[in-house]
Amino acid sequence: MSLTPIVWLIVYVSGALMAFVHPIYGLLIYFLTYYQAPQYRWWGKELPDQRWAMIISVLWLVAFFMKRHSLPPLKVKKHPQTIWLVLFVINAFLVTEITAVWHEVSIEHSFILLKILVLYLIIIVTVRTKEHFNLTLYMHIYGIFSWGWSAYQDPKRSAGRLYGIGGPNAIDDNGTASIFVAILPLAGSMFFAGTKWVKLACSATAVFALNAFILCNSRGAMLGLIGQALLTLKISKGPMRKNIFFGMLVGSILFYSLMDPQFIERQKIGEDYGEDGSATSRVESWEAAIELSKDYPFGAGGGGFEYLSPIYIPNIVEAHKGERRAVHSTYFQVLSDFGIQGLILLLGFILSTFYELYDIRRNASHTEEGRSIWLHSVAITLGFFGLLIAGFFTSRLIAEVLYWLPAFSAALKNIQVEEKEQSMKAVDLPIS
Repeated sequence: MSLTPIVWLIVYVSGALMAFVHPIYGLLIYFLTYYQAPQYRWWGKELPDQRWAMIISVLWLVAFFMKRHSLPPLKVKKHPQTIWLVLFVINAFLVTEITAVWHEVSIEHSFILLKILVLYLIIIVTVRTKEHFNLTLYMHIYGIFSWGWSAYQDPKRSAGRLYGIGGPNAIDDNGTASIFVAILPLAGSMFFAGTKWVKLACSATAVFALNAFILCNSRGAMLGLIGQALLTLKISKGPMRKNIFFGMLVGSILFYSLMDPQFIERQKIGEDYGEDGSATSRVESWEAAIELSKDYPFGAGGGGFEYLSPIYIPNIVEAHKGERRAVHSTYFQVLSDFGIQGLILLLGFILSTFYELYDIRRNASHTEEGRSIWLHSVAITLGFFGLLIAGFFTSRLIAEVLYWLPAFSAALKNIQVEEKEQSMKAVDLPIS
C-alpha cells in the first residue's frame, strides 16, 4: 500500500476515535471524507471498499449523544430555517406516498433528504464555540485547496471542462464549481479575521481554487460568482468595506490572469441564445417542468420529471438516444417533483436563512469578536447566494452544500448570542 492511503486511514481512524473525546472531531473527519472520498481518488483503490462517509457519520452521531451533556449549552434552541427544512422533508415523504410516479426513486430521494436533515442538525449541535466554528471553516478551506491542487497537478479535461475532481454530488464540472462558489467566500472571511499564517493559507487556497474553478468552465457557477460580487457591493459596510473591495480587486486580477482561451470561448453566449444547445435544452426543460406541474400540482415525486421526460421533452430524450433526462435546475426540479407547496417550503428555507444572516450582521458588536462574526455572516451570505444562482442551472437539491451553509448560519448565531452574554457579564450588566 502506498503512503497516501496509509496516511488517510491513520487520520480517519484517529479522528473517529477522537470523536468520543469531542464530537467536533467526528465533524472534521466527516468533511475530510467528503473532500477526500476514497472512491473518487486513485489511491482509494488500495483501501477496502467501505462506505467511509456513512461509518464516520454514525460514529459522530453516537459520540454526540454520549458527550452531549458535557458540551456548552445551546443559546438558541430554534432557528427559522430549521422549521422550513423539516416541513420540506415531511412534504417529500407525503408526495412520495400520494402522487409519486416513480415510487422507488422518490422514496430514495426522500430518505436522502432525511439524512441531510440529520446532518444539518448535527452540525448545529456540534459546532458550539468560536474555536470549533473556525476549525470547521479550516477543513472546508483545506478541502477546496486540495481539489485545486489536484486540478493543478493533473487537470483532466473533456470538451474544455474539468472532470475527475470533486466529491459526492459534486463530481462533475458544474457540481464541483458550485462548491468553489459556496466555500471561497469563507476563505475570504478567514483571511480578514485570521493570523498571518491563516492569511497565507487562504491566499494559496484562492489561487488554486480559482484555477480549478476556471478549468471547470461552468457558466452557471460563473453567474453565481458574478452575483456574489454584486451582492458584496450591497452588504459590505464600515471600515471593512475598503478591505473587502481591495480583496475583490486582487481576486479579479488573479482571475483574469488565470483565464484560458477555452474558458473565455465557453463563457461567450451569442445574441442568438438558441445557438447554444445546452442552453436551449435547459429552457425547454424548464418550460416542460411548468407544464408537468400543471398536471401534477402536488408533485410527481422524486425523479418524477426524469421518469416523465419522454412525455414532456420527447425531442431532448430522442436526441440523447432515448435516455431519460433531468430538468437541470434546483427550483424547477422541486416544482415538478415535490409540487408548488414544496417550492414554497424550499423558498422559505432559503429566505429564512438569509434573514438570520442579516440579523447576525445587524446585531454584531463593535468588538474584535463581533467584527469576526460580521465577516463570517457576510461570507456565508455570499456563498449561499452564489450557490443558489448556480443552482438555477443545475440541480443541487440533494447536494449537501445547500444545507451546510444554513447550518453554519445557525451555529454562528449561537456563537454570537454567547459572545453577547459574555461581554455583558464582563461589564456586570443585566442580560436582557
